[in-house]
Amino acid sequence: MTMTAAVGETGVHAFSDSSLVPLVRQFLVRAALAPEALAFAAYPAGGGARIEMTWGAWASASRAIAVQLLQAGIAHGDRVAVLAGNCALWPISDLAIHMVGAIGVGVYPTSTQAQVESLLNDSGATLALVGGAAHGQTMRAARRSIGRSFPIITDQSDAAPSQDGAIAGDAWWTDWLREGAETFTAHASVRAELEARIAAVTLEDLAALIYTSGSTGAPKGACISHRYLSASAASLEQVLALSSDDRAVSFLPFSHAAERVFGQCTRIVSGMATALIEDPADLFAVAREFEPTILGGLPRIFERLYEAAEVARQEGRNPREAIADRIGPRCRLATSGGATLPTEIAQGLADLGLLILGAYGQTEHLCVAMNRPTQFRFDAVGAPMPGTTIRVADDGELLVASSALTFSGYWRDAAATRNAFTADGAWLRTGDRGALDADGMLRITGRVKELIALSTGRKIAPLPIEAALVSSPFVAHAVCQGEGRKYLTALLSVRRSVIEAWARAEGVVAPWPSLIEHPRVQALLDEAVNRVNADLARTDQIQRFAVTADDFTIEGGELTPTHKLVRRVIDTRYADTIEALYGAPNA
Repeated sequence: MTMTAAVGETGVHAFSDSSLVPLVRQFLVRAALAPEALAFAAYPAGGGARIEMTWGAWASASRAIAVQLLQAGIAHGDRVAVLAGNCALWPISDLAIHMVGAIGVGVYPTSTQAQVESLLNDSGATLALVGGAAHGQTMRAARRSIGRSFPIITDQSDAAPSQDGAIAGDAWWTDWLREGAETFTAHASVRAELEARIAAVTLEDLAALIYTSGSTGAPKGACISHRYLSASAASLEQVLALSSDDRAVSFLPFSHAAERVFGQCTRIVSGMATALIEDPADLFAVAREFEPTILGGLPRIFERLYEAAEVARQEGRNPREAIADRIGPRCRLATSGGATLPTEIAQGLADLGLLILGAYGQTEHLCVAMNRPTQFRFDAVGAPMPGTTIRVADDGELLVASSALTFSGYWRDAAATRNAFTADGAWLRTGDRGALDADGMLRITGRVKELIALSTGRKIAPLPIEAALVSSPFVAHAVCQGEGRKYLTALLSVRRSVIEAWARAEGVVAPWPSLIEHPRVQALLDEAVNRVNADLARTDQIQRFAVTADDFTIEGGELTPTHKLVRRVIDTRYADTIEALYGAPNA
């Protein structure tokens, strides 16, 4: 296989993993050195009073839960599931699982019962820690359905453990926490056993199973080692110069690699205080109060900020104030990953004082590339991260050298693990097409297997075209179509708030959703498509497009939890609309 030369960090940014230790031990050192410093403030869903926890209190709580895991018979390497929003239960549980050498299995809080059942069966979890009434009901229903007995520990917002199919071993979270703390204090033998478990954790041990989002097929359990967690956190801290003076918000699911690693692990290494936001809808209200200095998110968050600024501009208000009203005045930088942030949105927000550093990674290797505060481009995902070396194969696929930051394979799936690497096992196959520019910056140009083959024989990469379409302030999502057809078409989902603000400013009166059919709105979208077409070869241009007034959402199934398009769902749901763009079968 012919490849470009490898590119990676060198010189002052060189990375060494020789001094790495498991994150749980770094956590305990931080708790010992700064026991009274704020670790996190939890903001419950529904507007309840915030709950603050210091580093020392967090360590004590995790030790208490770790004791209970020992008492429940959790052995080194056992899997423990966690299903909850971003509440105190999550980080307390995760570090407790680390302490006993078990493997944490995060469950997406939006998971259906069937998805929970699949994850429980695949992982073989032997205990579940659950927050919230709805999550408790889902977990117990999944347990009944799979017919396997294991304890479920729930918080007190849930139905009583004695109800809804409870079994021996089920318990309240608060009872577990109290009893574990009492046992830890009263019994030296328990303390010794826990310390032995912590000391036995090695960098090669598995710390977590993080299930992939499923945008390109069925979710797989990525095996994440303690070395991966520590190395990834160190790499991120180095690039962003994070410190205990920084403050962050946590609203993305901890079950996803970005929040687990870029979020929790990096905050432990740097000592940042964090706001845990149980309901993501509360993000801007909490951020306005907490005043983060760092904001890590998915493109949709920054799109909402951009939309707010556009609405303010249309209404004659200060767009900078519209942003500060949502994230506070102290944010020094933001990071975006998971999907492509349109260049125009990144540039527009930077012009208003919010620098967003684009990044690229995967569950299998989270820290591949990132823009730097002093070296960034809005049309690229940045230079390779410390500890990461990349190549581009002759077919355009981006390859990442296997290193301390790379996953350990897929859980009990040897074939998928082999396929994830090159034949010699030295390079991770990302499945993404990449290009390295002369300045060493990486651009992602599409998926290796995600090409639209027209009936004419022409093959078109949809991702760059879709990214260009959503650069319009009026377009939220774009999905190109044309497999087996004569020409390319597109389905557009629009930004309702921006279109409605534009209509008010222009005196265009029509209710939603009929507003999108108004000739002047159609002209706006025509202009957006024509602007993209002007930069495309004639064979690659969009010949027709359709508009939907519906938002693409996680709940609706059109987006993964990381806001990637689920094309098979969109293609099925809008099959009639897409068919109409061609006028006749196989047109």
